[in-house]
Amino acid sequence: MFTTQQAKAAGVTDFELRQAARDGVLIRLKRGWYTGSRPQWPSDLHRLRVRAELADRDDVRASHYSGAVLMGLPVHRPDWNTIHLMRTGPGPAACRRRIVVHAQVDVPAELSAALVIAQTALESPESGLMALDAALARGVASKPQVRVAAESLAGYRGYGHLNVVLRLGDGRRESPLESRTALTLDAWGFEMEPQFEVPGTRYRADGRIVGTRVLVESDGQGKYQEQAAVIAEKVREDDLRALDWQVVRVTSDLLDTPAKLMARLRGALLRAGTPWPSDGHRLTSAGPAPY
Repeated sequence: MFTTQQAKAAGVTDFELRQAARDGVLIRLKRGWYTGSRPQWPSDLHRLRVRAELADRDDVRASHYSGAVLMGLPVHRPDWNTIHLMRTGPGPAACRRRIVVHAQVDVPAELSAALVIAQTALESPESGLMALDAALARGVASKPQVRVAAESLAGYRGYGHLNVVLRLGDGRRESPLESRTALTLDAWGFEMEPQFEVPGTRYRADGRIVGTRVLVESDGQGKYQEQAAVIAEKVREDDLRALDWQVVRVTSDLLDTPAKLMARLRGALLRAGTPWPSDGHRLTSAGPAPY
């Protein structure tokens, strides 16, 4: 990242800057700010734009999913064109093209990460749970801290999401897709046990539906980079089925088409001898596990 003034000090003219931006050599982050890097993901470009905004102002800090991205926490398909900031002092909320400035939420400095996670959950429970699970795994924030930070957001739109996110938050999950899967299955009445060690085997599944013999594997992009890994996974799955475990593979595309995922899950439950939960009931950890 560099400013127009820094470029001029190095002998680059305004015309050359504009031409480089038109040719795609540079990316204009905002007025007066450029980068010569080529961000691989939309989140990377968003992070640079947030940093440019923060460098131009000393009365704000990153908030909501913009703050989560700045901290390296995963989020689920936000509006990358809009930057969220929060005032560090008194002043009203404001909204202008591509920037939302929220009113100050006064919490202790040690709760800054917890506040960002809670703010993110207001906008999207998927993003909130992804960010919380990652933060728990890395030791960036704890559930009690997020709960305290959430109290400062009482009355905000989306506050109801926080109860679900805090209930499901678990640092054992190893990917954002696992977090999103847990949230979807929770809405259908299932409790997930993350990183389940399958009894009597050397295998560990991404999750098990508690009270069943159904395992869930979250297959994210790039999980199996080599053919040997694919073959090993197929052998593993055959071994588990031979022991009467059912395996449901979940992808991002399946989560986008819940009817298809629900059909696969129903089939796995039927083969495992477990009925779909009736309305108002949930499969929980109560009672002995069906080993």
